[in-house]
Amino acid sequence: MNSMLLNAVILFTILIQLQETASNAKLFQSIYNIVLILFLLESLYFNLEFTRQKLQRFVVVSIILFSGIIFAVFMLRGPEMLEVSRVKGLWVYELVGTRFWFLLYSPYLTCIALLMLYYLYMFSRSASLQKEKKQAKTVMIAILLSYGGGFCFLMILPVLNIYKAPLLTPYFFAVYLYGVFFAMIKYKFLSFSIRDMAFDILPFIHDSIIILSPEKRILEVNGGSDGIFNGRAGYFSGKNFLELVEHDDGLPELLDELISGRIDSFSARIAYRKEPENVITDSYISRVSDRFGDFAAILVVSRENKGIIQFRKYFKITEREMEIIFLILSGLTNKSVSARLEITERTVETHLTNIYGKLGIGNKIELAKISGDFSIRPLKEL
Repeated sequence: MNSMLLNAVILFTILIQLQETASNAKLFQSIYNIVLILFLLESLYFNLEFTRQKLQRFVVVSIILFSGIIFAVFMLRGPEMLEVSRVKGLWVYELVGTRFWFLLYSPYLTCIALLMLYYLYMFSRSASLQKEKKQAKTVMIAILLSYGGGFCFLMILPVLNIYKAPLLTPYFFAVYLYGVFFAMIKYKFLSFSIRDMAFDILPFIHDSIIILSPEKRILEVNGGSDGIFNGRAGYFSGKNFLELVEHDDGLPELLDELISGRIDSFSARIAYRKEPENVITDSYISRVSDRFGDFAAILVVSRENKGIIQFRKYFKITEREMEIIFLILSGLTNKSVSARLEITERTVETHLTNIYGKLGIGNKIELAKISGDFSIRPLKEL
């Protein structure tokens, strides 16, 4: 809408210059001024949408009131507010009735510009993303250049009889629009693309690579994940990652800390749900940032722990017994294990007795030794 209204301003600039008489030029100048106000109001609305802000009620009422007064002046007395003359084949203007121009019109335009600058400044201070901060600052500079240059060349210099200006307004507002488009293109459309990275890099990595959105939904997976997802990795795109894994080890909380920036990465043993039995992996999870340093995605690198598979098959260890072995190897006491798995301490002791019997051992030290022979390590050593 901004660009359409600016095109309308440019169109009326051309139509004014095509008029044969001063009276017609003044008439089109009045219409031009109304379209210009609409352009400014649309610019304010655009900035409010961009910064996700809302005007207070009294500000909205004031803008509507003063806009209505200015529209009425231009419609009823527009031709009387300007004096136009031909200079080198171009219609140029002089301001008539400086009270209107400097006591109503200029303060009105200044208030619109200040409102845009204020909300952009507040947005730049509260924005969490670096690219949003840079966007806001770029648009603020564009507004200052556009408004400052336009006010000087189109208002001050003609009043001081230093310079009689043809209608240069579109050029100054084009500076503002250029700043807006520059900010959007440089700091948004050309930002780091997770999917582009996935497309270019992931096919060459043999470990399972899963890229998650900040909402913990699967964005991309590579071919190395087929073993986890039964060859249907693409089917799980958009699924909630936590619904596809067992996460009794505090995985959701760790992911939340990663997203909030309190930690940059962590290691975990992740069991992916699969029939007839889960796939147990040693996994590394880290933040992925875009070129501006903003959090963009979560990278999950998983490698199936085949030693665990061999260990379970050789000693006939159940899934619950394997969970208990992991927790014991991580340094948890029987009491802590019971709390984590929400079972009684007596049940934990019974499971340990069965585990020791299957492995032919008698204590936790021997459990750590025989587990190490199958490359089964505590989580903190991953």
